[in-house]
Amino acid sequence: MRAKDTLWSILARCYMNYMLLLLAAVLWPSSVEAASVQASKDCSVSPCTVVTASFTIIGTPKTIHWDATYTGSATQGHSFYLTTNPQSNQADIPLTTSGQPSGTKVLTAGAYYISIKLALMGPGFYSITYNPSSTGDPHITTINGARYDFQAAGEFVFLRDSKGPEIQVRHTPVATKANPGDERAACVSLNTAVAARVGSHRVTYEPNLSGMPDPSGLQLRVDGVLADLGERAIDLGGRARITRTNVSGGLRIDFPDGTYLFVTPAWWADQSKWYLNFDLAPAGEALGIAGAIGRDTWLPALPDGSSMGPLPANSHDRYVGLNQRFADAWRVTDANSLFDYGSGTSTNTFTNRSWPPERPPCEVPGTTPAEPIAENLAKAACQAVRGGENANCVYDVMVTGNPGFAATYVLSQSLPVDAISEPTSSRWIWILLGLLLGVLIALLICCLLRRKRARP
Repeated sequence: MRAKDTLWSILARCYMNYMLLLLAAVLWPSSVEAASVQASKDCSVSPCTVVTASFTIIGTPKTIHWDATYTGSATQGHSFYLTTNPQSNQADIPLTTSGQPSGTKVLTAGAYYISIKLALMGPGFYSITYNPSSTGDPHITTINGARYDFQAAGEFVFLRDSKGPEIQVRHTPVATKANPGDERAACVSLNTAVAARVGSHRVTYEPNLSGMPDPSGLQLRVDGVLADLGERAIDLGGRARITRTNVSGGLRIDFPDGTYLFVTPAWWADQSKWYLNFDLAPAGEALGIAGAIGRDTWLPALPDGSSMGPLPANSHDRYVGLNQRFADAWRVTDANSLFDYGSGTSTNTFTNRSWPPERPPCEVPGTTPAEPIAENLAKAACQAVRGGENANCVYDVMVTGNPGFAATYVLSQSLPVDAISEPTSSRWIWILLGLLLGVLIALLICCLLRRKRARP
């Protein structure tokens, strides 16, 4: 009798352990990280209305960029704090206590909350931005949160992980007219195509390979074959897949190691060009033009891991270092390109080593230069773009005269937040199946216990 009791106790313990593991799976946070979050406080009526925001740093420490727009008086509080308390009311990590509008901070892995309920934080909008991205013409945020602009033309390694994942991007030059009122004006380019190694597959998202402008959409290929995403995901195996986003033509690519990539496209009718914004969260360390920028260097490391050294004092040396030495080091070659090409074309077709010129004019043969617009008009177009990307948006719209950049920035900033609440992920399907199995096991145990007790 004691042996039978021991058997039933072992079964009961095994069942309890199974249910505890299933509960842990339900509560375990998703590995998807938002790239930008914003909290706000409105005290125009009493009591104040607050919108909370939180974010999670996963893996290695990251440099976050914070931006604050204070809408209240100085006596209402011009400070910005973060906390690890979910109540969002502690002054654990001061970002500014003197009303600075923006800055950076290195944070280690963990969950953080904007302390919007704290009285020291007055009315306003407070945003945090991090994770690698390439937006506009192009403004790059690196894997550790540093920022720089990279206008070279051609195809480049955006990020390459030694464990397998790799993302490559294509930059296409854009002719622009000089804006006499803008001393910062420079010749620019656009992200116009992306290619990636996803597990054992090669995925590309490019304009029509014929080279003819096609406003109907970009072409998605898997291993060189045109793919129709339709309403369903393309399963690439090993947790890798391609899905649509809520943006027309937008893609989300999930890699086997947990890296994910958002691609947000837009059509620029005046220039007959597609341009792309990229946002991603890497699961591990990687090198490329979005690789980490160390304390003692001004650009990401070169492919062999060597440093570009400190920022040169001379503007010509900076130009040569960025657009020649650094750009050439990360250019894609025929041997390592992941892109698909039309007949008679290759990576050399898209390479222009003389772009950008060191100073205007910014001319591209066979194209009509974009007309710049005034800064106040650009600011009006970009007012919905939050955080540090607002300044990038204003610059892009001002230089190109294209207010469509503002809409694309807004769409890009909304995507990572939407991804966190993805309703039909395979993770939840497996959890539901596990719960169903747990119920069946519980019913089976109950039936066996009844039969045991029914015996004389």
